[in-house]
Amino acid sequence: MKKSILKFFLVSFCLFLISFIIIVLSGRTYTTSFVARQKNYNFSIDNVSGEIEVLEEKIKGDELVVKVRALKPGSVALFFSYDDASLKTGKRLYVHKSLVITEENYFGKCTMSELIPISLTISLSYLLYILIKRYRECVKENLYQYRNVTYLGIIIFVLYLALSSLESVFNYYGLLSTVKSLISSFSGLSFILLPIAIITFILVTISNVKLIIKEGVSFKNLLGLFLGIFCCILPLIPDKIYLLILKSGKINIFNLNSIWPYLYDYIEAIVYMSVAYLECVLIGTIIVVIKSFRRKIKYDKDYMIILGCKIRKDGSLTPLLQGRVDKALEFRNMQLEETNKDLVFIPSGGKGNDEVIAEGDAIKNYLVSKGIKPKNIIVENKSKNTYENIKFSSKLIKEKNANIAFSTTNYHVFRAGLIATSQGLNFEGIGSKTKLYFGINAFIREFIGTLYSERKKHIIVILLILISLSFLITITYFANNII
Repeated sequence: MKKSILKFFLVSFCLFLISFIIIVLSGRTYTTSFVARQKNYNFSIDNVSGEIEVLEEKIKGDELVVKVRALKPGSVALFFSYDDASLKTGKRLYVHKSLVITEENYFGKCTMSELIPISLTISLSYLLYILIKRYRECVKENLYQYRNVTYLGIIIFVLYLALSSLESVFNYYGLLSTVKSLISSFSGLSFILLPIAIITFILVTISNVKLIIKEGVSFKNLLGLFLGIFCCILPLIPDKIYLLILKSGKINIFNLNSIWPYLYDYIEAIVYMSVAYLECVLIGTIIVVIKSFRRKIKYDKDYMIILGCKIRKDGSLTPLLQGRVDKALEFRNMQLEETNKDLVFIPSGGKGNDEVIAEGDAIKNYLVSKGIKPKNIIVENKSKNTYENIKFSSKLIKEKNANIAFSTTNYHVFRAGLIATSQGLNFEGIGSKTKLYFGINAFIREFIGTLYSERKKHIIVILLILISLSFLITITYFANNII
């Protein structure tokens, strides 16, 4: 991956270098136009501090097309009017020290400057290709990894930037316009994904209330609520800062010659970027978690581990646990039908303080009642959590290279797969249906887990974005302050 990223930076550097060279070589001449619906017009040049010469002046349709060449660096004004003074317009050209001519400002439109957004779009598209390729490789290797969520979140984020860059190619009004478009794209993405944040906040609030009623108040059950509030409130911060600045009257945020409006734009872009990035990672989390329990696994399994959970006081299975066992039975029956191959069940789960028998034994009793022969059941009844379920169950399997799957609740498949992966085990999982509020909390838990587990990658990505934002904001500053 490091080699691919280095290649991306090298390709991007070469693209922008070639674009820069072409612009410098061709930018000494520039063609502009004025609306000219009458033949009687006046056109003049005011060489304020720079100097240009007219190479060509002609009427083309309803436009006066003027081609000029740079002679001396500085500012030049162009004026157009009709003889009857019914229309009078002006344009400002800026001649750089390299004699490249830009329109309106230092980073305005110039000859061949369209190469800049084109190069940016190609670079982002290439980065997208690298990320998608890496994501596919990781999923093929093992779906149950936090890095799959990270890659998918970054892919969604970069895809939006690439589309924004492509849009600026077709609606190109100069480098400064492209820069402003990129800066505003963060707020645009945050706005587009805001409904997702609001819906998530509402659903998480409902699910957290239900969980608190069932399980009591705990930090784990309040995580989603805190996250929803954070994602909904954060986008409001720039407006609050703006109002505070206006009320204070100490800072003139409208003075484009000072640093304050650009500092505000930078803070605003950081806030929107943070929200947009978090929302992209959240979407990536939801997609990967759903993909993990909707994924069809091969009918070649030798063993099926059934992950236990709390049983009833009389030793019977709760609907949640029964769903897991029924899903395992369903898979076994389908495998028998497809390949005529039977499998061995490993019901897993120890005895809690408030349980009459071990969860593994309760599951075995249910399996036997469904017609499964005891010889096809190996009970694991010592484990206390998912980590031990998988660890202790895998030790009961003596065969090497056995094909093993596990059955749990759908929202728990990705988590169980992560735990198996952490133990060096490459198990496949199937999931039974459960109530929505359990699943929503699982999405939030895995989202937070991704942020923590992959924090180095997220920090690197955010730092690169912050550096890019600093560069873009600097361009807007110089565009308004270089005369």
